[in-house]
Amino acid sequence: MSCRNKEIKTANGVRLLIGYLGLFLMVESLIVLLPLLILIFYPGESGCWMDFVYPSIGGFVIGATLASICLLGRKPGKFLKNQESVLLIFLWLGAVTLSAFPFFLAKNNSTLNMSYLESFFEAMSGYSTTGLTVYSGFLDQGYEFAHVFLFHRAMMQFIGGVGLVLVVTSIISDKRNVQLFNAEGHGDHLLPSMGKTAQWIFGIYIIYIAIGTVALYLCGMDLFEAFCHSVSCLATGGFSTRSGGLLYWQVGPGALPLGNQIAMEIIFMILMLLGSSSFVMHFLLFTLFARPLSGKTLKARFKSIFLDFELKFAFYLVLIVGVITSFTTMLNYLEVPSIYTDYLSVTGNSTLTFWESFRYNIFYTVSCVSTTGYANAGMLYPSTGSLAALGDFAIMTSVVTMAIGGAVGSTAGGIKQYRFGIALNDFIWNWKKKFSSNRTVSPKPMSHHGEMVEIDDASKTEAYTYASLYIVTVLIGSCVIVMLPYTDFRSSLYNFSSALSTLGLSLFDFTVAGYGEVHSFLEYKEALAAVGISNVAYNVMLVDCTIGMLFARLEIMVCIYAVKGIIYDPFVQLTKSAAIRGHLFVLKEHKTTAIKNGDFNKAEALTLVLSDYDIAYKLKVEEKGTRAKMHTKDILKVIEQRRDKLVSCLYEAVGDVEHQKYLEMVEVLNEYLPNSRRKKI
Repeated sequence: MSCRNKEIKTANGVRLLIGYLGLFLMVESLIVLLPLLILIFYPGESGCWMDFVYPSIGGFVIGATLASICLLGRKPGKFLKNQESVLLIFLWLGAVTLSAFPFFLAKNNSTLNMSYLESFFEAMSGYSTTGLTVYSGFLDQGYEFAHVFLFHRAMMQFIGGVGLVLVVTSIISDKRNVQLFNAEGHGDHLLPSMGKTAQWIFGIYIIYIAIGTVALYLCGMDLFEAFCHSVSCLATGGFSTRSGGLLYWQVGPGALPLGNQIAMEIIFMILMLLGSSSFVMHFLLFTLFARPLSGKTLKARFKSIFLDFELKFAFYLVLIVGVITSFTTMLNYLEVPSIYTDYLSVTGNSTLTFWESFRYNIFYTVSCVSTTGYANAGMLYPSTGSLAALGDFAIMTSVVTMAIGGAVGSTAGGIKQYRFGIALNDFIWNWKKKFSSNRTVSPKPMSHHGEMVEIDDASKTEAYTYASLYIVTVLIGSCVIVMLPYTDFRSSLYNFSSALSTLGLSLFDFTVAGYGEVHSFLEYKEALAAVGISNVAYNVMLVDCTIGMLFARLEIMVCIYAVKGIIYDPFVQLTKSAAIRGHLFVLKEHKTTAIKNGDFNKAEALTLVLSDYDIAYKLKVEEKGTRAKMHTKDILKVIEQRRDKLVSCLYEAVGDVEHQKYLEMVEVLNEYLPNSRRKKI
């Protein structure tokens, strides 16, 4: 008997969720230690080691405790509905929480002074590959532990870009990994095995990063900075090692020759476009010469890759938007030439040419479509690094391009090009249908991941639903920011859109009386302090953008499912359990009262029902494990079955006394059933 009990002792539902969260926290606590590897090259910065070790130890202990309590000696069972999404949210929040502590603890032994909310914002920006920042420990600001913390930021973007689930599950092998991988928004199973999929993705990433690092180093970047930017480009993250971003290499003591600048920008664009392309497409490219692939000829494979809808769409979108915005920037220059005075002074040019405008706009467009967040357009306004010199049209167009985003299965954010393509093609198909015969049957294929895919109604519904949710979320998030002191709608819309699309560029285009122009999150904080306003508004802005970044990386529907799994599902389950407990309580109370009143026929009938219920519950546990739940319909079924048995006994009764007994018992149980299920005798 004891052996059998051990076999059916499983961890299901909440217990399984908490247990797996503990295992994942143990892995995440080890990830926090990765930045210390850079001390091999910069031993002089070892004074910050405790900022990483302490949260790592704390996370590991908490994780091991949760895993031991919930999983030790138990066989993993099944998640309840939506609990994969709940676990995914907790997995991400756990990683962000742990990785935020080094920034927060650094104020104890260095000049970096970040609140925990700012630290959490920075970590969320890193893992979500967004790039929004409130960090101030850059290389050009003389921070004593700059290399360690900049490497920490780069590693967060690397892990977030590859996929936190993929990193964790490549260490912890389990059959539920595929469920979590799908819940994170990946449909890109390169190979049947999750382990081999992870190997391919890591391998492709490492090759691209190595090539990008060498190329940027040859352009004139320091090797460490070349590595960090290569990682951030490919992760479509946008973190930089300099406070002014690419502006550092364009003007001032770190400025590179013009040819080197252009070469650097081309490398950046290539890496950003690679990062915003699907992992599946990279896999197909790397296995182009592999014979087993679907039996296709080399020409067919090559054609299927480069005719992919998302690749073609990204190319045309970048080209068209880049050219149009280049013209609008030229118009802006003609209308407000005073904005470009600093640029002309620094470059020594007499005027802004179209090709210069195209250089800055095409880079900015690539950055927006890939949702990376690098910009070389700060050169047009070198005193502040603001994007305002691109013109209002380019700024507002970028809100649309960042919303479209990159390819499905890439590191980029946004609605995704595949969903946008479905909606666009559906519009075109419906338009053509209006001008064609009713008998005409038009197939709706799209080239996706090397194959022609027929677009069905479910795909269209999903695309429209997600796009609608995205737009509503942008409006709500923007309205929260615009209610804060001194903010304007354009800046609010741009900043929240940047968070929700994981672009990571901020636009603060307003002035605070008594402080001056505001150009960043930290300047907004300083401006509020200068005019005597508390940090509450600043903190609300950070929280709002943090939620936007989480929604962006995990996609909005996953977050909705998680909230449903945390709040709605347990409430429904609780009310159902309460209803069952209520029924049982009533039956037991009525049984007790019947015994006191000497109504033994009623007491016997209720005793039989309660006994039948216990048997039914045990059978359900044996069938489905400890997650088995009894519902109201189950107890009504038990009462009905017992009533039917008593009816049979009534017909077989011998003598009036026995007949009257069973008749009373049947009438008693009928009273506990709905009218539609009662049986007249």
